[in-house]
Amino acid sequence: MKVKFKLLVFIFLLAIVPIIIVIAFSSSRISGNSMELISAATAGIISNQADNVNLYFEEAVASAKNLASSENVRSYAKESNESNFEIPEGSEKYREITSGFSAVASNDSALQKIMIINNSGMIIASTDEFDTGRRMSNYKGLFTLAQNNNGVSSFFMSGGENDIPVFIVAKSVFSYDNVCQGIVYQLYNTSRLQEIINSAKLDKYTTDAIMDTSGNLLEYPYKTIKGYTESENYKSAGDLIVNLINPADGDISDFSSEFGSGRSSRILYASPVSSCRWTMLAVTDKASLQKAANKSGQSIRNVSVIVIIISSILAIAFVYWFAKPINEIIRILQKKKKGDMYARFDIRSSDEFRQIGNAFNTLFDDVFESEQRYKTIVEITNNIVFEVSFKKGTVFVSKNFNKKFSYRPKDDSMKESFFYKIHVHKDDKERYMNDLERILGPANFMQGEYRVKSIYGDFIWIMIKATKFYNRDEIPTKIVGVIMDIDKEKKSEMYLIQRASNDALTQLFNREAFIKSLTAAIEESAAKKSLDAMMFIDLDDFKFFNDQYGHACGDEVLKFVADTLKEISFERGFAGRFGGDEFVICLTNLTLYGDSGKIAQEIIDILGNGFTSESTGLKLNVHCSVGIAFLRESGKNAEEVIAAADEAMYNIKKYGKSAYAYAKSPQKQPESPSAKPDGGYVNELSGLI
Repeated sequence: MKVKFKLLVFIFLLAIVPIIIVIAFSSSRISGNSMELISAATAGIISNQADNVNLYFEEAVASAKNLASSENVRSYAKESNESNFEIPEGSEKYREITSGFSAVASNDSALQKIMIINNSGMIIASTDEFDTGRRMSNYKGLFTLAQNNNGVSSFFMSGGENDIPVFIVAKSVFSYDNVCQGIVYQLYNTSRLQEIINSAKLDKYTTDAIMDTSGNLLEYPYKTIKGYTESENYKSAGDLIVNLINPADGDISDFSSEFGSGRSSRILYASPVSSCRWTMLAVTDKASLQKAANKSGQSIRNVSVIVIIISSILAIAFVYWFAKPINEIIRILQKKKKGDMYARFDIRSSDEFRQIGNAFNTLFDDVFESEQRYKTIVEITNNIVFEVSFKKGTVFVSKNFNKKFSYRPKDDSMKESFFYKIHVHKDDKERYMNDLERILGPANFMQGEYRVKSIYGDFIWIMIKATKFYNRDEIPTKIVGVIMDIDKEKKSEMYLIQRASNDALTQLFNREAFIKSLTAAIEESAAKKSLDAMMFIDLDDFKFFNDQYGHACGDEVLKFVADTLKEISFERGFAGRFGGDEFVICLTNLTLYGDSGKIAQEIIDILGNGFTSESTGLKLNVHCSVGIAFLRESGKNAEEVIAAADEAMYNIKKYGKSAYAYAKSPQKQPESPSAKPDGGYVNELSGLI
């Protein structure tokens, strides 16, 4: 009997039955898998909540750290530790610090209070004026807190009329010589944490909470703090909770675990908040969930049992008659799957199965030859070869990947592959993810250069090239690509570019590079309507250093000036050496016109304080004259702006040196003259220039 006739009989008998079986089986699986699906969904929600809490704490810690590292807070805290210190509540520095508190507090409604406490426990600044001057009795504990758990305290009750759950974020204030001068103390209520907890869309059998490092819980209705042993939801999970508070290996990861027994059995879900060792928790009544899951597929399951019995009887009778050659095909294919490259079909029937077997044998030979050729090419190349299978959802990577990168995937799945797990440099991360999404989506080709962390822990440059393949129905089947190590070539190229752009002595931009960057800044300033300024700085009597102490000393002076300008322009502009003892600096995104004058005076003061020369052993004071021009008001191009600043500087040279002046502007002038260190004012030369 021919195979075609056998298939006709098979289709006639079982065309409808398999569909019924699949439906019945799927329905029965629904109830069986409901617990796993709900558990996975709950774990995902708790993990997302932990991520949101972590982001919130990172913002709070960053806020405290920024305050603690600000120049005003550092100097003010250091002054407060002197024996004759009195709180200068009316001073400009004090007002700037407290106004900074207000700016920080306005960004977070949960932030109730900000204070600065010096080493003796005195509150030297606070958002609550009645706190200023008071001494904290527990200040030593706060100093310890600032050095532990990222500065985040456990929950405690605020006390007083509105007794609510609160916590503290504290960060040490260090002077520039790295000596602790006090702490920044930020007191938060739990309203934001409550919002995060309430945002979870959990089922009615599940409740969630957040636990601090002391085992205190914040859970609905959030009016007080409970230890986990006092909570009806969590006290039965004693050992699990203890391991979360004091993990045996020093760290925890997302997990779910069952506790209790019988009808009181529950499932505990936990996800750590990495920034402060707190934990998001949820607990589910397992019995209630199981009961609901069982009801979902009961009726379909009853019908499925009957259908399966009937179908089984028909299938058994049919399989004995039809399945022998099919079983032989399956057996050979399984041997092939296990790696037996010499397995062959030997079907003795005279029907189409024999022809299929012979065709498969020919195909196996061709595939074996192709695999050997592909394996040889992969093994001899220095590049890393990878292949993505859309059908299987897997990623294959050649073995030489392990020689370059330390990441080892848990399995072959796409989500565990190097595509998502390899450590890409933060500056290249967005571009890398965009390129990856495009090749996995509509694009047919990918080529990009990125910095990634190597097996040695440093970042190296790689190039990724990949091509997408389609089947005859224009459906993508796989992506094949290579990872090439271009680190030496890229760094050599970058080194050559840097040498062409930087001054050899000071490592600032040279004249050409600065003019190019200034031209771009002028275009951006015109587009954004931002306030940007350019300064032309000329050293006063620089020839004295060369003549008196030699050119080695002169080079030290130039390097000292360059280092000062690098620090001043860091994250707010760029600087360059224009030639000889002339320097230039561009400052972007200023708030007020007068800010440029303050920065110019800062440069004059820092250079005036001088430095100790290694070649002479003397402390040398450097003086300079500064001309200031605004990008959108002093010229249409870089040359005109530089010329305006140069002219302003030249007028300073004529009227006494060691000061600054503004280029003449038809639109704006600084709000007020800038104060000199001796209490006087810089000449309003802007009106003369």
